[in-house]
Amino acid sequence: MERAAVDWDDMKVLLALSRKGSARGAAQELGVSNSTVTRRLDEMERNLHTQLFDRTPDGYRMTGSAEQMLPTAEHVEELMLAAERKFSGGNQQLEGSIRLTMPDVSGMGYLIQRLADFAREYPRIDLEILPGIQSLDLSRREADIAIRVLPANERPPEQLIGRHLSPISMSAYVHRSLLNPDDPSDVSHLSWVGWIGQHALDEEWLSKTDYPQRPIRHSMLNFNMMVEALQARMGMAWVPCFTVFHAPDIVRIPGATIVPHADMWVLTHRDLRLSARLRTVREIIAEETAKIAHQIDTRPRSSSSS
Repeated sequence: MERAAVDWDDMKVLLALSRKGSARGAAQELGVSNSTVTRRLDEMERNLHTQLFDRTPDGYRMTGSAEQMLPTAEHVEELMLAAERKFSGGNQQLEGSIRLTMPDVSGMGYLIQRLADFAREYPRIDLEILPGIQSLDLSRREADIAIRVLPANERPPEQLIGRHLSPISMSAYVHRSLLNPDDPSDVSHLSWVGWIGQHALDEEWLSKTDYPQRPIRHSMLNFNMMVEALQARMGMAWVPCFTVFHAPDIVRIPGATIVPHADMWVLTHRDLRLSARLRTVREIIAEETAKIAHQIDTRPRSSSSS
């Protein structure tokens, strides 16, 4: 009886469909067409004499056969990725591509000019800058370098290396025109701009502010929208200090506590620590961040140093 053959390309299709649940999502992840995904799946099922996915109106759902194959596919993927990382990690040439992911928030533009200078200095390096809307997996090479925000005092996972860039402080801000001219620290007339989809966390972040008794009237999806809401005088908001540092009309409420809420890191996978091009970009990020550390952590130096 002829033995069914499954190659690495087949396994990549299996993994992508299991993660994305649709031919379109899998095709985007693999960088191929939808028809290529469906064709390779049909061929794989035919060769294995089994159905791997149920095609439903809601997408592709794994069968028991696919679930049995999945651990093996994931193991092979990790071996392939580890080999790729070790090869890339030993590359001392300042050439190739670099995928950098960073938070998609106001205030991160300080890096762009320096990265543009770097790109002109090294024309054989291609930069791809990705917003950190979702946490891209450095182990799977979804990104090479990540600027990550971690909860205060939390260490990165052991498979990642990098540098602590700065604490991130947060405080209560408002448009200056909404301050009470007779008593600027009085917030009795103000309400909060909160978060969509995170109401279960309201009590947690409110408890870190000086005004937990004030109601939440409006809600926003992310920090960029929150800054826009502050500009539009919709209320007060608890935001990272650096996101409004260059907004002259947005001010910290007098007397509001500045809270060290999180830490900013630049990270890459341990296997890529020797890559010359990645090391150079990590150093640039650290140097440029150090220049604006006073914007990221606005606590007085005497109380923020440790």
